Amino acid sequence: MLLSILYYTILILFLIVYGIFISLVWLLTVWWDKQKRIIAATTYVHAMMLFWLSPGWKIEVRGRENYNRRKPYVMICNHQGMFDIPLIYAIRPNTRWVAKKELIKMPFVGHALLIHGDILIRRGEAASARHILKKAGAELEKGVCVTIFPEGTRLRSGKMNRFHEGAFLLAKRAGVEILPVVLDGTADAFNGWKQVHPHKFRLHVLPPIPVETVKSTGVKELAALARDRVLAEHREMRPELYRE
Repeated sequence: MLLSILYYTILILFLIVYGIFISLVWLLTVWWDKQKRIIAATTYVHAMMLFWLSPGWKIEVRGRENYNRRKPYVMICNHQGMFDIPLIYAIRPNTRWVAKKELIKMPFVGHALLIHGDILIRRGEAASARHILKKAGAELEKGVCVTIFPEGTRLRSGKMNRFHEGAFLLAKRAGVEILPVVLDGTADAFNGWKQVHPHKFRLHVLPPIPVETVKSTGVKELAALARDRVLAEHREMRPELYRE
């Protein structure tokens, strides 16, 4: 409990300082860094600090070689918890997140979403879906990745939910590879508000689904293919979750 209190105290102080710093970085770079690579680099430090501040937390990354920073991907990940987004930054991506608009009201989080230029949506609105395709497509054309949680919402059990089709429609329209990423450890990193120590977070980057497959496969079939790959990897990581 004392470790958790200390963690939250230091984290709040860090987030205040970081919020001021990244705002200054944005003011200095917004007019020339169109891909926001400098913002992405500072976001990496911000994200990793969430883990580095807790000495009992470790991150395991596998398949880093499957991610090429020079390529724009539609990156899809299973969704477990609120630390999914910072965990992805362990591979240092320059990416825009598709996130629900309600997050803009959260302290620190909302500010970061605006600075970062992420894509905010209202669930269930057709106009919002069109907005995703247009804005995300523009980011992919600039050479920036777009990251989506195709489950939409997470299951408390830590298991995977079904995949919605929006991410795969986007990849087909943009003509880019799909990069499946498997996450684990964010669903059970806390017991209530207290941190679990020791604890390991895992991030496995799978081989991308090539453009040829994306173009030649229907959206539903593409979603099923990606889910099968992510699910198979997650079953290997956490077999106990899937025992009947």
